[in-house]
Amino acid sequence: MAAAVMQVDDRSSTPTPSIARCIATLEGHEERVWHCAWSRDGRQLASCGSDRTVRLWRRTGDAFVTSATLDDAHDRTVRRVAWAPCGTLLAATSFDATCCVWRRSRQDDAWEILATLEGHENEVKGCAWNASASLLATCSRDKSVWLWEFVDDEAFELLTVLHGHEGDVKTVDFDTCSSLSEDDLLVSCSYDDTLRVWGDDGDDWSCRCTIEGHASTVWDASFCATSNGARRIVSCGADLSVRVWAEAAPGDASKWVQLSVFENAHNRPVYSCAVSGNRVASCGADDALVILSFDVESGALAKLGRVDACHAGDANAVRWNPACADMLATAGDDGVVRVWRVSS
Repeated sequence: MAAAVMQVDDRSSTPTPSIARCIATLEGHEERVWHCAWSRDGRQLASCGSDRTVRLWRRTGDAFVTSATLDDAHDRTVRRVAWAPCGTLLAATSFDATCCVWRRSRQDDAWEILATLEGHENEVKGCAWNASASLLATCSRDKSVWLWEFVDDEAFELLTVLHGHEGDVKTVDFDTCSSLSEDDLLVSCSYDDTLRVWGDDGDDWSCRCTIEGHASTVWDASFCATSNGARRIVSCGADLSVRVWAEAAPGDASKWVQLSVFENAHNRPVYSCAVSGNRVASCGADDALVILSFDVESGALAKLGRVDACHAGDANAVRWNPACADMLATAGDDGVVRVWRVSS
């Protein structure tokens, strides 16, 4: 008998408490902001957008100042940014079919282009580093995921190309949370309504599992882990839901089961979701920021609150500050990044 899936449907129009307070609006991008990402120490925030730039913001308490504008790498929209754990490497993907890796000098804090990764046949939508920064994954509208090996802290070599998705691959994420295995695992999500979990078989990488359940495009997904290291994946999509998945047997990535689904979390497609401890944040095309409570052991989700009109247009990305549990950032079609304090 299949395990029961906890299901919550939030069709109610009952007002919810104000769950988050905007503490900063970061202006500078000239067009839509697609994504934002925090450095591991929580002191830097990167954002990217349709103006073909990456902007870096330095945080001191609740104050933010522009520390750099990286504007000479791409000639089309910059879609996503990802910090390496060291905080001195930043990857940025673009609709120009490339991924640019920037490196910050420890001497003068200046940024320079370390590498431009080429090979995808179409727009590069997402990127992610593994825990050791030895691997960088990129994904594309060409339906593929590419894995690049970072060699001798100087160069990138193509390790493998992963095929399997039947539509755009929207984003990728490495498992950097679980303690059950030293093996790298990668999740990808796609326009084909599925997630795929990939792993290293020794000689090459392969798809360990195809996860089905979303009824439409899966826009975002990220790993998290229980107190004993068991893996979870939280995903969101155009079917208006946020879902939680778990390995059927801890440490075995070959089969995943759905633990819970929060339906109608938004009233338009959900573009982004992020996990921080016992909370999940999501945002999407309804301009709203939603905060859910999250029992990572059982997967249970419950609504804590919602901020309507968190941006004047689609809210494209949400990311928690890894060093400050009650702080998150959102990026929107209105050309700004907003930083929020979330009530406990």
